[in-house]
Amino acid sequence: MTFVAAGAVRPFGGLDVSDWFFLASLALVAGTVIFRGTTIEFALPNLFVFGFAVFSLGAVFSLPVALFPVDSLGAFVRFTFTVLVWFALGAIVLRGRHHVEIAIAAWILSIGISGLAAIAQVKWGPLVLGSITVVPQFATGVGFVGRQVGLSVHPNDLGGAAAIGAAPAILFATIRVWPRVPRAVFVGLLCLVLACIVLSGSVTAFAAGFVGAAVWSISGRVTATRLLMLAGMLSLTSVALAAINQQGAPSVLSPIDRVSTTLGLVTTPLATGVQRLDLDTIAWNEIVRNPLYGVGLDGNSVAQAMGGIGVHNMFLFVWVGACFFGFFGLMVMVGSLASSYVAEYRRISEPADQRLVMALGTSFASFLIVTLAQPIVFSRYAWVPAALLLAVQAGRLRREAAARVLAPAGDKPRHPETAIPSSFGQPAQ
Repeated sequence: MTFVAAGAVRPFGGLDVSDWFFLASLALVAGTVIFRGTTIEFALPNLFVFGFAVFSLGAVFSLPVALFPVDSLGAFVRFTFTVLVWFALGAIVLRGRHHVEIAIAAWILSIGISGLAAIAQVKWGPLVLGSITVVPQFATGVGFVGRQVGLSVHPNDLGGAAAIGAAPAILFATIRVWPRVPRAVFVGLLCLVLACIVLSGSVTAFAAGFVGAAVWSISGRVTATRLLMLAGMLSLTSVALAAINQQGAPSVLSPIDRVSTTLGLVTTPLATGVQRLDLDTIAWNEIVRNPLYGVGLDGNSVAQAMGGIGVHNMFLFVWVGACFFGFFGLMVMVGSLASSYVAEYRRISEPADQRLVMALGTSFASFLIVTLAQPIVFSRYAWVPAALLLAVQAGRLRREAAARVLAPAGDKPRHPETAIPSSFGQPAQ
């Protein structure tokens, strides 16, 4: 999880560091099951599994007519490993709330490290970390002046990852989750998360981060003191970025400048807001022209079908690539995860657990906003809130099962509906 936001750090094999750690963890768990006969449990909502099955149907239907079938198959395999294997692995390895908190801290640290890399790029140029990262070809292009990539492969990924992780970062910075860790550590990490949003220049990240912070502040019952702390962190981040920008070549566009240029409020070739709406229209025309078969789930196939540039909306991207079945399946999966947040929040009673689920739910809401302008369906950092929610859910189910075993014979379980788990670890309905 410490490298989940470092998609550009790819030591070998074309896989990033997070991929290699994931495969190593999977091998260790598989070895434990095979050689020690350990029984594993994981929680995947049945509706989520149904949605994935429908999504898979669309992906398979699109393979024979895909423009790049091998790439399309590879994209589907990556998605499968992310939303099935990775989710299950997290539910198995993260055994309780403390483990989930460690994973969240590592997630925030990953974004913070990418923020440090982005600051270094402002000071010394986009190629400063070229020896350890895969520097995108467009990093030095005119179209991305004033925008940094950090350890990501695109400025939008830098901003999207930070916006999705903003709510958990605020939780750890404003509430002492770990009393032994100085609060200044998480305050500094939150400042780096906010720096990622600003340095990315992503208007979508600005919106998602703002909504995430606002929802968390309202629903999390943040006190006036904590609101002042958050305002102070924003001010500190702004002053620090201004100082960094003045010391080097002025290359950081302000959020106001980025909003103005993106939405076309000023005359500039960087006005991408209208262009993205045009791309959505082209995507819809492609859907109407060929509703039963997609063009393939990989970005190259979608871009070629769109005339050279891919659609930015995640749901339209899947609809173009994997036809209606892929789109419908993805909608079912997202809806299942959203309902799981609400159900889990209602089930738990401990304030610490409620704050954790609320932060992850707010993070998931930020993810949904980012999807409207970024096709992040295959990006693992985008699905971190969902993976951690399922880990929290699996931990609760294990605690309830242990409580039933230890309860006297005459006592009834606290939640009778959870007495008989289904094959995927969810309560039988």
